[in-house]
Amino acid sequence: MSKVFVVLGIILLFAGVIVASASTMATETPNEFTVSSAIDAWEVSGLFDKNEKLLVSFTKPDLDKVTVIDTYLVLRVEVTGPQGSKTVFRLEFRRGFGGETMLYNLTVILNEDGLTTTDPWEVGGIVPYNGTYIANITTRKLGWGPPDSIVLDKEVFHREYPYLFVLPIGISIAAAGSSLLYFSVRSSKHKLRPKTKKS
Repeated sequence: MSKVFVVLGIILLFAGVIVASASTMATETPNEFTVSSAIDAWEVSGLFDKNEKLLVSFTKPDLDKVTVIDTYLVLRVEVTGPQGSKTVFRLEFRRGFGGETMLYNLTVILNEDGLTTTDPWEVGGIVPYNGTYIANITTRKLGWGPPDSIVLDKEVFHREYPYLFVLPIGISIAAAGSSLLYFSVRSSKHKLRPKTKKS
């Protein structure tokens, strides 16, 4: 019977460890907040810390009001860092099926020690240095600009532990398994100890 309790104790101990370790599983939710913005401007600037994510957004151009060739418009956006690091994005806007302006293509055409891009559809990325970053729309087109607004956002991640509530359960199961294992082994050793005859 003691062997059964030993096996059961081991099972409970490992089950408790697994349940307790599950409580450390984290989920990260991205949140954006505005660092700075400008109205009727070609550029905007803001302070960032190393390894933070910078995002640039601006009011889309109205292609009905812009002089374009082949019904599409190409704009360039430069992001310059505090040490002269530069990243240049090429954005191609086209008309959608409903006539609305859509971002059709986005390409990084130059990156001189600049941002580490993480999303092919975002104007932005991870900054390499602490300091002020400047985002500038360098393309000037007849009939458009500056945009109604240009915004510099920062993306931060909020970490949560949704399974933290199982930690005490895992600890309790592991403790029960340890106790059962300890007393089962101790009982087995006691039974195996030879009896000494009195002289």
